[in-house]
Amino acid sequence: MFSLSLFGAEPRYIRRARAYLQEARMAVLEHTIAAEHYQASAQMYAERARRLEDEIAHWEARKNGPVVVEPVQEIATKFAVPNRLESTPQPVLGAAPASVGIVRAA
Repeated sequence: MFSLSLFGAEPRYIRRARAYLQEARMAVLEHTIAAEHYQASAQMYAERARRLEDEIAHWEARKNGPVVVEPVQEIATKFAVPNRLESTPQPVLGAAPASVGIVRAA
């Protein structure tokens, strides 16, 4: 019987095996990328949980007594954007209301 393998043609099962091999290699690559993504996400959420725990502990310590602020926290507090409600000036009794002006560009 005449065989095509003598002329360099591969049997169908070998071509199919090569296609499956390529598919398996792509799946390995995709799952490796996904694993790296989930590892980075896990690290990010662990850092977020640590920051939230620190914030809650700081609030509880302040509520329960005097707070010792670490230098890093002092710097962060110094440059933090103030809460809009806390920074709103209170009107002085008997004073005239402040006027609102409009500035327009030329």
